Amino acid sequence: MFTRRCAAALALLLALLLSACGSKATPSAQAPVPAPTAGSTTAPTVALSTSALPPAPTAAPIAPPAEAPTVATATGVTVTDVAGRKVTVAATPQRIISLAPSDTEILFALDLGPKVVAVDDFSDYPPDVKNLPKIGGTNASYNFEQIVALKPDLILAAGITPPEAIKKLEDLKQTVIVLGTAQTTFASISADIALVGEVTRQADKARQVTDAMQQKLEAIKAKVATAKTRPRVYWELDATDPAKPYSVGPGNFVSDLIAMAGGTNIFENVSAPFPQVSSEQVVAADPEVIILSDAAYGITVDSVAKRPGWQALAAVKQQRVAPIDDNLVSRPGPRIVEGLEAVAKIIHPELFT
Repeated sequence: MFTRRCAAALALLLALLLSACGSKATPSAQAPVPAPTAGSTTAPTVALSTSALPPAPTAAPIAPPAEAPTVATATGVTVTDVAGRKVTVAATPQRIISLAPSDTEILFALDLGPKVVAVDDFSDYPPDVKNLPKIGGTNASYNFEQIVALKPDLILAAGITPPEAIKKLEDLKQTVIVLGTAQTTFASISADIALVGEVTRQADKARQVTDAMQQKLEAIKAKVATAKTRPRVYWELDATDPAKPYSVGPGNFVSDLIAMAGGTNIFENVSAPFPQVSSEQVVAADPEVIILSDAAYGITVDSVAKRPGWQALAAVKQQRVAPIDDNLVSRPGPRIVEGLEAVAKIIHPELFT
């Protein structure tokens, strides 16, 4: 559950989602979000070109991706990563380690899977990743001895990677590049993909990936632009305590996804990016759509309908309570456009028939 996700130390929301520890199963998602009390991330949203809808923020295009800042040198390529660190990659990497699910997905999207020698505990996509050695990440702890023994020539970290872990790897003379900005957007995800493509000499493949993402984004935008309503949406991150669930407020990528998909976040005006709300607040807002990103951790459509007072909600009465694959919307990687499409299909199913 969301409050159980400290194991991933999710500091992006992307930093998207998901952090905390406990007895329940630890999700394999990367938090495109920090813990409820953590800072927020923001992303531009798509403007809906229809007079029937209130205007939404506009999204920066994915393609063409911004070129990664690089400097060719006699010893290789020097780049500036998202943490502002200048890193020199001496030669085309042949042995790569990923410290975050989003990094892993980027590597495989760029056809670099054969060069990945290990991944973090939470990487689970694509399926081939499950056969790779795991080097830690649970409770923000890594097996540095194992990492060094694998002799990587490139390690990809992320915004969710603890700074002390990056410092430790630097002290061990490892080449580390950090991906994932605190201001997660479609454009920043595209830039991450471009950066990986640059340092791995897969720039052309990176552009192909971001071009495909852009094309899909444009298709979704075109569909959403025809929507005639903007339904009220309640997004549930964690209902470990159904009386006090966690949701999404303003200033984070999930809330932006709701707007981009043609919905209205019922908690868009609260003060916290990941508020712990009351059941009564949800009932008072009467959402027309309920999206369960905690469905993989035991929350069901039926259990939602049985909560006190929720039977009267428009979403429950109209059977518009739906689970979503949390990994699609919590990992700042190539599948994020699939996540947006999944959200749009839940909010406006009539546009995707």
